[in-house]
Amino acid sequence: MTLAGLQFLQALAAERKSGCFLEVGPLFGSSTNAIDAGRVDESAPMHTIDTFEPAPWVRERLGIDLSREAFEKYTTGIQNLTIHQGFAPDVVKDTWSDKIGFYFDDATHGDPGWTNNYDFFSPFFTDDAIVCGDDFAGGWPDIVRNVYKITEERGLKLFVIGRVWAFTADDDSRIVNAVNKSFPELEGYEVEVIHEDRVRRNIAASWSWGLHKPIGMTEVRLHAPDGIEIGVAQTRRDGTATGVALGKEPLRLENTEMLSFAMPQGLAVQFCIMNSEGKTFNTKDIRNGGQLKLNPRQTITAIRVLPR
Repeated sequence: MTLAGLQFLQALAAERKSGCFLEVGPLFGSSTNAIDAGRVDESAPMHTIDTFEPAPWVRERLGIDLSREAFEKYTTGIQNLTIHQGFAPDVVKDTWSDKIGFYFDDATHGDPGWTNNYDFFSPFFTDDAIVCGDDFAGGWPDIVRNVYKITEERGLKLFVIGRVWAFTADDDSRIVNAVNKSFPELEGYEVEVIHEDRVRRNIAASWSWGLHKPIGMTEVRLHAPDGIEIGVAQTRRDGTATGVALGKEPLRLENTEMLSFAMPQGLAVQFCIMNSEGKTFNTKDIRNGGQLKLNPRQTITAIRVLPR
């Protein structure tokens, strides 16, 4: 997990209202510790599920094997934690009865495993449950597809920080609070984007709608409470050049070849780019003086603002 994702996860955990915490796929426990650090009431039960079986990729990337003993070493001191060793949901399918107020999935990353977990545990969600997970990324298309499907069918707003995604069927101001705790410098900032003539608005520190969607963004507008503007010089494919003060006027993105940014101190932007095959990737942070160059087969699908 990224540091930003862990920070967001901790802030999300502080917003749980009722029910237990359930984590699927803790690996060595970095997410477990983040959830515990955010947990306001240590008497609220925490459950975690993993096979804890060694895997070649774990040793290759981290230099040590995964095991139950390693997990317990890194989570020593966490109160009221119940460990279920085995495959989710099978290991608890005959015994699970707890209401779940906070659900975090970082397990299989693909179907049928991801959907099997969600379908089994979601009937236990409280009405105010926060549902979240890791690896909302182009490399994990099942996660992207499933999370969009659930939120769009239910009319819920999706929030993504780093690769951590979150939604709730309850008042989503709690997730907004978690984002603001993670990025207090951007509180009140929002971005408005247009895809296929549909306008969507979200807090600026979270990725806009369209992240890892194969749909190009045609327009973006910044709403900043303090009147902050981002200067954008735009070169189009026909050779024409224009400039906008993002914050006062929208930036229209059709036929863009290059964007150059005059950024206020302490701000940066990041984009999600789609290629001609519909595959997506995220750019690095673009700061003051930075540029974004697009080849003729690339399209911007999403944006976020971040402090730097």
